[in-house]
Order: sequence, then structure tokens, then C-alpha cells
Amino acid sequence: MPPGNKRWERGQKERYQRSLRRYLIVCEDSKSSLEYLMRFEIPQGYAEIVPEGGAGNTISVVDKAIELKDEAERRNQPFIHCWCVIDRDDHPEDRYKLAFERAKQNKDVSVVWANECFELWYLLHFCYRDTGIKRDDLYKELSKPDRLNRKYDKADKNVFELLKDKRASAHRNAARLLEFNPSPLTNPSTNVHLLVAALERLQKVATEAQ
Repeated sequence: MPPGNKRWERGQKERYQRSLRRYLIVCEDSKSSLEYLMRFEIPQGYAEIVPEGGAGNTISVVDKAIELKDEAERRNQPFIHCWCVIDRDDHPEDRYKLAFERAKQNKDVSVVWANECFELWYLLHFCYRDTGIKRDDLYKELSKPDRLNRKYDKADKNVFELLKDKRASAHRNAARLLEFNPSPLTNPSTNVHLLVAALERLQKVATEAQ
């Protein structure tokens, strides 16, 4: 059929949508973690990272991811994988545990956690730490002259660039910490580096494929 035919054009669009590599990242809010994770530049013609912020916390984030996953499958635009990014903070332990249990029950859905919060990943760019630390103290540590050298603000859009050159150290420290504290119930613990590594690989492959 000629390219100007609407049915033909619709079919081409649907085939393109099915072939496009789509990933979903759902976060508790639209600041900090989501802002940071969406800074990885991945060519849109190769893959699409769909962000979703303001999903609440713990189990609410996972439920939102499953909802969006099911909706995408109904539209024949499935996600290759869905990442649910949550903080431990002081949320009820039963809701926190349920988030992991619910994710395990759904294919291609995984939980990315930070205990106590996502900023632990930032601190690991500067040092290794395996003793408990609260959110307010994390902010103070990040604000020190030998760290960010500015008062940390979770809405600061420059954090990604400020930390970029130290990411290799963060990977090493995070991997060491995960081996030491593999339980998401332990403060401090995190597996954020696994999602970051996945985004780095996707970015590299996508760039090379251009």
C-alpha cells in the first residue's frame, strides 16, 4: 500500500512501537532519584526510558509499576523491564517487605532500594560506609567541603554532573556494601548501583548502535 494510506501508516507505527526497547522507572517522587536516573542520555531511536514520579512509597511504587506495565502490554507497547525505586526511611516494615514480595510475583519487575534513602548512593561516590546513617545526617555528609561543597538539596539538578567523575568509586563501594549488607532491611544497604550499571550499559550499546 502507498505510504500515504492511513492504515499502512498506523501499521508502521505499531510495528515501530513494538520493536522499540521500552523500560519503566517508577520512583516515589519526581526529585532526587528520578531526576538523577533520567540524566543518562540514551538515544530515543534505540530505547525509551519512561519515567513515573509521585507514586507514593514502598508498595505503592510497585503497584504503580504493575499498573503501567499491564497497561503498556494492552497497548502492545510492553516494557522490557520495570524498576521500582524506593527508600526505606521510616515506612512501616510490613509495607516495605510487601513491596519486594509483590515485585517477585510479577515478571520483569524489580525493586531498587536504598536504606535509608537514595542519597546513600551519592555518599558512596566519596567514601565507603557500612554503619547506619539517617537521612538528615546523609545530607550533612554530602554538604561537606570535601564532598559536594554546597548545601545538599534533593531538587538540585546539578548533582548528576557533580558526581559523574566519581561514579566508578561509587560502584566499587556499593558492591562492597551490598556484599556486607545484602538485606534491604539493614541500614545502610542499597542496590542502586545495579540499576545505574544497567543504564550505563544501555547508554553504551545505544550509542555504539547509532
